[in-house]
Amino acid sequence: MSNAKLMTPLFYQGNFNADGKKMRAILVREVSNGTDTYRLWRRDGKPDRQYPQGEGDDYILYVELHGYLASLRTTDFYLIDRCGFPSAVTALYGDKDQRAQYFDGLRWSGGDEAVLEALKREEDKIQELGRDPAHQADYIKAILDKHVSTYRAAKQNGGETFPDFVGALMLGELLECRELSAIYQGKSREREQKRRAKAVAEDQAYCEEHNRLAEEQVQDAIRTIREGGVLQNDTVEFYRSRHDSSACSIVLCLMRRYQVEVPLRTQGWINNKLAAATIADGRCSHLRFWGHKRDRASRRFVDCMNKLTRAVLAEQENVCGTPGPPPS
Repeated sequence: MSNAKLMTPLFYQGNFNADGKKMRAILVREVSNGTDTYRLWRRDGKPDRQYPQGEGDDYILYVELHGYLASLRTTDFYLIDRCGFPSAVTALYGDKDQRAQYFDGLRWSGGDEAVLEALKREEDKIQELGRDPAHQADYIKAILDKHVSTYRAAKQNGGETFPDFVGALMLGELLECRELSAIYQGKSREREQKRRAKAVAEDQAYCEEHNRLAEEQVQDAIRTIREGGVLQNDTVEFYRSRHDSSACSIVLCLMRRYQVEVPLRTQGWINNKLAAATIADGRCSHLRFWGHKRDRASRRFVDCMNKLTRAVLAEQENVCGTPGPPPS
């Protein structure tokens, strides 16, 4: 016959259990340090952890507080380790620094075998002291004291920080904590809205600045075509958002802007091979491109480049009414 009882968890599905829903729980044991006494429970039925690391690592422990079960967020396996390690260090070495010094010396004098033997002695001591009800009670009290401090801080700052329900339960102020929690959630939403608005503004400013520099780069390239000179086929990048941009060679960017049709193969050559193009007398007169000495320039590119040059000069003539150099 099961010894499970219906108990009220403080939280249900991650939220405060306002409706008082019950769960089947089994009493694990009672621990005390002579002053503070705590009853520890676990859930009945299916284990909480699918892959336990050792004995007692399958169920999360709860502590009974004023008619509720509050999760300790640890299993019996880890409770023993966390309670026993500090006490074992004090008993065996004095403190953590002396422990480190001890093992450093042991590695030099005794090697791996001596270190493993020392670790075995240490683990035995951890298990011995970690199972001591007084040590476990001290550990649980320290956890609960932190919850109380967290709740009191939220109470003092009017809900600016998280109001801890476990701490409120310890002080018998669950109703006040629920009211404080509503204030905290509202302030959290407000902070999140401000954070998002700031992020959007920063993202917009980032894009505007980089797009401004990219447009200056494009205008410099257009000026080079109009006035003649060497057009470096640098990369130009425009941003739609901080993490969403498109980059291509500046020559290809201009051909797209002036609606010059460029075969796909030629687009690849422009992006991967073209280094610079010299513009003189309204036409492309010289190319520099990456490749072997015997490689030839793309003839289709020269045709496209001349079409781009004519389009740029025609635009200037339409805007200013002054003809540019004669087209080829």
